[in-house]
Amino acid sequence: MKIMNFRNYLLFIAPALALYLVFFAGPIFSGLYYGFTDWNGFSFNANWVGLDNFKNAFSDPLLTTALRNMAILSIVVIVLQHTFAILLAVLLDQKLKGIVWIRAIIFFPVILNTVVIGYVWSYMYAPMVGFFPKMFEALGLHSLAALDWLGDPSLAIYAIAIVMVWQYTGYSMMIYLAGLQSVPSDIYEAADIDGAGAWKKFWNVTIPLLIPSIIVNTVLSVIGCMKMFEHVFIMTQGGPMNSTQTFGTLIYQFAFRTSQMGYGTAIAMILSVLIIVVTLIQIRLLSRLGVQQ
Repeated sequence: MKIMNFRNYLLFIAPALALYLVFFAGPIFSGLYYGFTDWNGFSFNANWVGLDNFKNAFSDPLLTTALRNMAILSIVVIVLQHTFAILLAVLLDQKLKGIVWIRAIIFFPVILNTVVIGYVWSYMYAPMVGFFPKMFEALGLHSLAALDWLGDPSLAIYAIAIVMVWQYTGYSMMIYLAGLQSVPSDIYEAADIDGAGAWKKFWNVTIPLLIPSIIVNTVLSVIGCMKMFEHVFIMTQGGPMNSTQTFGTLIYQFAFRTSQMGYGTAIAMILSVLIIVVTLIQIRLLSRLGVQQ
């Protein structure tokens, strides 16, 4: 009887298991193999090169650039996006008429197509004819109006970070808003009785109770920055002068543009391990912070 039940369970999960093996597990294990070869992505021949791909990757200055840009994006997003998201969540955690529509408007950029956003913001940044140069010119800020936001190697990655903050602040806001709405009102009433002002309640009550939401948002944001591809590919394609290269653009460049599929797969493997390690470190550190609070 138990054998029959086991067979029934196996038949029940067989379609999903087959799809998983073909479209998920299969590519993962084949990628693990091709990362140690010189496969070009087209031929059936793939010569085993061992750790050469990884040695070349770690000595490649473009990988250092990708790591630097990953750090910049993560810092800017964590500081700006989460600050705006928490403040908006606190302001919109009210039972007022029309508040749902305001939340929806702020969340709206999240559901927009990233390709469209990239092209629109590229035009907004465009020298002389873009929205920002014209706005700064109208405000009399001629030095800012003269900047080439996406053409200057020292500014391009920050310009992309601003687009990311604009698009995903609403997503973080909704997570923080859900965290705020789960806080019992008795805690704030007790703080009012103790004579706590608005700032003390925000810093000593709201922020500690939002630690779980902060952990979730921080982990998601850093992973998103580490995997960043679409914004960079549409707006700069890794330029100017490779100043905005990320792991995503490097993988695309080596695997598809120069037909170094094995090398590109090795970089993807490095990224996967890096994401796992950084995520575990974040969860450990932020969880300790929550316990201390």
